[in-house]
Amino acid sequence: KVDNSFGWINYIVLIVYFVGMLFLGFFFMKDNEDTDDFFKAGGRIPWWAAGISIFATTLSAITFISIPAKSYATDWRMLLFNLAILMVVPVIIRYFLPFFRRFNFDTAYHYLELRFNRGIRWMASALFVFFMVSRIAIVLFLPSLALHAVTGIDVYFSILIMGVVTIIYSTSGGMEAVIWGDVIQGFILIAGALVAFAFMVFGVEGGIGTFWDTAVTNNKFDWLDFRFDFTQPVFWVVLIGGIANTLITYTSDQSVVQRYMTTKDEKSTAKSIWLNGIISVPVSIIFFLLGTGLYVFYTSNPANMAIINPNIDSVFPQFIVSEMPVGFAGLLIAAIFAAAMSTLSSNINSVSAVVTSDFYKTLWPKTSLKSNMRVARWTGIIVGAFGIGMALILATWDIASLWDQFNTFLGLLTSGLGAIFFLGIFFPRVGSTSAFIGLITGIVVLVIVQSNSSVSFLLYGLIGMVSSIVVAYLISFIFPNKKDIKGYSWSSIKK
Repeated sequence: KVDNSFGWINYIVLIVYFVGMLFLGFFFMKDNEDTDDFFKAGGRIPWWAAGISIFATTLSAITFISIPAKSYATDWRMLLFNLAILMVVPVIIRYFLPFFRRFNFDTAYHYLELRFNRGIRWMASALFVFFMVSRIAIVLFLPSLALHAVTGIDVYFSILIMGVVTIIYSTSGGMEAVIWGDVIQGFILIAGALVAFAFMVFGVEGGIGTFWDTAVTNNKFDWLDFRFDFTQPVFWVVLIGGIANTLITYTSDQSVVQRYMTTKDEKSTAKSIWLNGIISVPVSIIFFLLGTGLYVFYTSNPANMAIINPNIDSVFPQFIVSEMPVGFAGLLIAAIFAAAMSTLSSNINSVSAVVTSDFYKTLWPKTSLKSNMRVARWTGIIVGAFGIGMALILATWDIASLWDQFNTFLGLLTSGLGAIFFLGIFFPRVGSTSAFIGLITGIVVLVIVQSNSSVSFLLYGLIGMVSSIVVAYLISFIFPNKKDIKGYSWSSIKK
C-alpha cells in the first residue's frame, strides 16, 4: 500500500514558507509611498530579478503540475510551445519595448488611449481584468484539486490559504514584495523540480540507463511530428501557436508588461526579457523530463501506482507525497504553492494597477496620492477575493485537463488584446473605429471556430489575432484614422 500521509514535518515546511511570504510583504510595506512605488517598485529592481520575476509569473502551478502530467500521458510534442519565447524576445525588445519604456506609461493600456481613444483603452482594460480574475480562480483551483487528491488537504482550505496569504503580501508590500517573492518562489520551484527528478531516476532499478532505454523504447521523447493535421499538437500547430500566444502575452498582458517598468532603464529591461527567455529553455526541458520520469518510474514500479483521482493532473503530486522523503515532500508541495502564488501575486498587483490607473485616475484625475494608494490596495483585496470566490465555485465542477481549458480560454479572451497593440504600432491608417470592429470580429470568429471545428486550441490565439488585424485593416479603408499619432506608431518613431 502506498503511504499518502503528509506528516507534521511536511506541514512545518509549508508553514515556514507561508510565514516567510507574509514577512516579505510587511518588510517592503515601508517603501510604498505612492502608486509609482506600489506598481513599478520605483524602478529599483535589478534586471536579473525582473527577469526571474517575468519567468515565475508566466510559469504558474498550471505549468508545474500539468506539463509533467501531459508528458507523462503523451510525449514531448508540446515542448516547442514553451521554447517559442526565444523567437519572440528579439521582436518584443525591438518593436514593443520602446513604446512601453519611453513614455513611462502607468499601464500597457495607457498607450491605447493616446494611439486610439479612451474607449479602446477602457475596453482593453476591462477585457484584461475579466481575464485575470478568471485566471486567478484557475491558478488557485488547479493545485488545490491536485493536492487534495493525494495529501487529503481540503480543496477549499488550500484555495483560501493560498489566496489570503497572497492577497496580504502583495497588497501590503506592492510590486517589490511581488518581484522578490517571485525570485524566492522561482528558486524553490526549480530546486524542487530537480530534486523530484533525481528521486524518480534513482527510484528505478538501473538508474539513468533504464530511464533512457524505457523512455526511448516507448517514444516518450518524440517531439517532431510533421503531419499537416491542425487538430493535433503537430510541429506546425505547436510552433505557430506558441509564437502567437507568447507574442500576445509579452505585448498586451499587464502582469508581464508591468515588469518592463520596474528596472532603471530600457537596456536593463531588455536584459531581463532575455534572461527570462534563456531560463525558460532548460526549465521547460526539466518539466517535460519530470513527466517522462514519472512514466518510467511507474512503469518500473507498477505496485507503487496508487488508485488516484482520474484527473491526470494529480500524478506528479501523488509521486511527491508517496515517494519522497519527509521534508522533501513538504518542499515540493511548497513549490507547487509557490508556482501558484508567484502568478497570483502578479495578477492581483496588475489588475490593481489597471483599475487604479486606467479607470480611477482617468475618471478622477485630481485625487491625492493617499486616495490613489487606498484604491490600489483595496482593489487588490477585492480582486483577490473575487478570484477566491470563483475558485471555490470551480471546486464543485469536474474539469479533465485544466491546462487545455486554460489555453482555450486564453485564446478566446486575449488574442484581441494582442491584435490591438499590433494595429496601434504597425498600422497607422487604422483608427479607433476600425480597431474596435476588428477586436469584436476576432472574438466572434474564435467563438465560431471553437463551436464548429476541431482545430487545436493552440491555434486560437493566432486565429483571433490575425482575423482582428485583417478585418481592422480592411475597415480602415472605410473609416481611416484621422488622429495625429506622431510618436505612437513604428513608422513615426523610426524617422
